[in-house]
Amino acid sequence: LLKYPQLKVIRITGSYGKSSTKEFLAQILSAQHAVIKTPRNINTEIGIASFVLSANFENVDIFVVEMGAYKMGEIQKICDMVHPTIGILTAIAPQHLTLFGSMLNIQQAKYELLRSLPSNGLAVTNIDNEYCRELLPTLTCPTRTFGSDTELCPDVLITHIESGKDGVEFTTTVGGHPRQVVMPIIGKHNVWNVVAAAIVAKAVGMTNEAIDVRIRV
Repeated sequence: LLKYPQLKVIRITGSYGKSSTKEFLAQILSAQHAVIKTPRNINTEIGIASFVLSANFENVDIFVVEMGAYKMGEIQKICDMVHPTIGILTAIAPQHLTLFGSMLNIQQAKYELLRSLPSNGLAVTNIDNEYCRELLPTLTCPTRTFGSDTELCPDVLITHIESGKDGVEFTTTVGGHPRQVVMPIIGKHNVWNVVAAAIVAKAVGMTNEAIDVRIRV
C-alpha cells in the first residue's frame, strides 16, 4: 500500500451495519472517485491482506475496508496494516459477547479503529449508542457524530423518518439547516448507515447535492 501515496483508506467497523455502510459509502463516493472496497464479507486480517495483495490500486482514490474482530487486538493489527485516515464506528452491541467476555472488552476492541486514526484524521460514530459515545472524549482526532436524540447534540441530527413500500424519507439537520433526504431502500435502520456514509462523503469533498443524488439511485 505504501506504493500508492494517493490512496485514502476508510475503515468501517461495528457490531452491526458494517457491510451496509460499506456498500452505501462506495455507492456514493463512486460518483466522483475511483473506489475499491473489500468484497462480500471479507473483514479479517488474513482476508484483507489477501485482497490487498491481489488488488490493483494504481488509479484508485479511495479504499473502503470493512473490518471485523473476534478478539482484542485484531482491529489494531488491521489498522497497522492499512493505516486508515477516516474511521466509521456504526454501533457497539453484545454480538460475540461470549468471545470477548464483556461489553467493556467489545467497546475497547471496536475503539481500536478510532484510536488508530491520525490527529488529522476523522472519526465518525453513532452518538445514540452509549458505548460509541462514551469514549469519544479520549480521541485525539476530529470527530463527527450522527443520531436521533436531540439531547445528545449530534453533529448530524436525524428526524422525521417515514418508511413506505418505496423506501424511506428522513430529515438531517446540520447547524440548524434541515435537509430532506429520500432513499429507495426499505428499512428505517438503514438511515443511520446512509447518514454515516454521507458524512464521510462530505468530508472527502462531495457536495450535499451530489450526495443526495447518489442516495436516491
